[in-house]
Amino acid sequence: MSNRVYEILFIADPNLGEEAVDTLTEQVQGFVEKDGGKVDKVEKWGKKRLAYEVQGHREGYYVLIVTESTGPLVKEVERKMKVTDGVIRYLTVRVDEELRKAERRKARRALADEKRKSRPGAAAPTSPQGVQS
Repeated sequence: MSNRVYEILFIADPNLGEEAVDTLTEQVQGFVEKDGGKVDKVEKWGKKRLAYEVQGHREGYYVLIVTESTGPLVKEVERKMKVTDGVIRYLTVRVDEELRKAERRKARRALADEKRKSRPGAAAPTSPQGVQS
């Protein structure tokens, strides 16, 4: 099975300190790497206010982990996060399809720019009065 790109966003208990959140982040990274996944990026967004109360909390530490892994591995990571103390909410999103679509749009845009630049008369700039220099 091929690896896909996933974003795992989890919210940690706001009563944990920075060091405990770092330890929790390393623990989640360990879940991914233990079974053959690869962590590409980790972003700690810090403590933010939640849109609504979650498990009695109005705030939480947000952490984003971008990983390359398989579907069954992500299911296992989600299962482990569900029972991990300190994680109050998590969300996993597959983003490789969106990245591929963005790359195709970028390639089409570059091709259209090349066509526009190669048209006769379009490449020669004119002076402000309309007289070519």
